[in-house]
Amino acid sequence: MNLLDDPLLQTCLGLMLCGIGLGLIGIYRLQRPSSLRARLNLQSTPGDASPVADILRNQGLQLSPRQVAILRPIARAGDSLAGTDNDRQNLRRLLAMAGFRGPEALGLLMAGKYALGLLLLMIVLFGLLAPDNRFGLSGLAAGLIALFVGSTLPEAWLRLRSAQRGERLARSLPDALDLMVICAEAGLPLGRVLQVVSRELALSAPEMADELRYTWAELQILSDRTRALLNLAERTGVSNIESMVATLIQAERYGTPLSQALRTISDESRKALILNLEEKAGKLPAQLSVPLMTMILPPIVAMMGAPAMVRIIRLLGS
Repeated sequence: MNLLDDPLLQTCLGLMLCGIGLGLIGIYRLQRPSSLRARLNLQSTPGDASPVADILRNQGLQLSPRQVAILRPIARAGDSLAGTDNDRQNLRRLLAMAGFRGPEALGLLMAGKYALGLLLLMIVLFGLLAPDNRFGLSGLAAGLIALFVGSTLPEAWLRLRSAQRGERLARSLPDALDLMVICAEAGLPLGRVLQVVSRELALSAPEMADELRYTWAELQILSDRTRALLNLAERTGVSNIESMVATLIQAERYGTPLSQALRTISDESRKALILNLEEKAGKLPAQLSVPLMTMILPPIVAMMGAPAMVRIIRLLGS
């Protein structure tokens, strides 16, 4: 008898999956940005830096004390499983590109990878395989595959999230640069430009606003302005932002006016965005050829061959 048919086992697995799903939904709801009404109700003036002054201090998990007490030991245990320093650096960069900059992010990622891998391993061994094959060679192979797939899925989701976030940052960069040009021509310094633009983009481009606020906070804290700009390029991983950072560093090094440098970057980013859209439009015919052949060619072949097939069937029947 397969254990998957046991009602008690099915109930336990269902309750376990429901608990995991509710926990993930709760963490997502606690970490997601504030609603539109809450953002519109923010009372902030151009001279008041209090809403964003503590941005570097609020990058951890915004959870209740009970949830923090539960998750932080798990994060510490998972952090010890992160591997070498190179692996830690790569994972932290991937987490930053996906928008997770908290100190607990790496540990929770590793704990989630191993927990999901063990969960899939238990489901495959005790839910899908027969008792005779559970501890044999087939069970070992299926368990290893389930463990590998379960430990790979969180990282794959992070890569997908970072790619989508990078696309949104690239699309919002030209608008941000246009606003930065206006602020620079008004005589504002770079830090003040980032602060004002991040506040103006809070509704239309929250990812770009968050990165600019974080960079503005680093400019206030770090003594090396170049390091703060380089951190922006490393966190985002977007080529257009890397070009912007390189141009700003060169302008600061050689004394180029900030408004002129930002205008040059704005024109280049706008041209790069148009070229990217034209490239995607040019690839559409080739990408649509396979779906068109799959959807249109079989009906055409059926319509053309149906009369001949009917005649053949009638001849064979007679």
